[in-house]
Amino acid sequence: MQELAKLEQHIKALLELEEYPEDFSEQLEQLVAARHEQVKTILEDRDNLSREAFEDVQQRTRDLKVLLEQNKARIRQKLLTAKQGKKSVSVYQMYQK
Repeated sequence: MQELAKLEQHIKALLELEEYPEDFSEQLEQLVAARHEQVKTILEDRDNLSREAFEDVQQRTRDLKVLLEQNKARIRQKLLTAKQGKKSVSVYQMYQK
């Protein structure tokens, strides 16, 4: 659960930045994927999984979903900007050949 809490802290800190870094989409994707794997690991350990732990993971997932939804517009804009930037670079590289 400590690893899960650390990942959630990193996600929250990333989302709360005043301005998102250039590699924001990659960072967010990696953190969310790592969190997903951690949740899978916790839930697969049925021998050590208590009802309280299961409910805690569920609530944490709901809280993270709310946080992502609250920042959806900012995230979308950053992802679109990153995607447009990648397209521009690939078009530029195509013409450089």
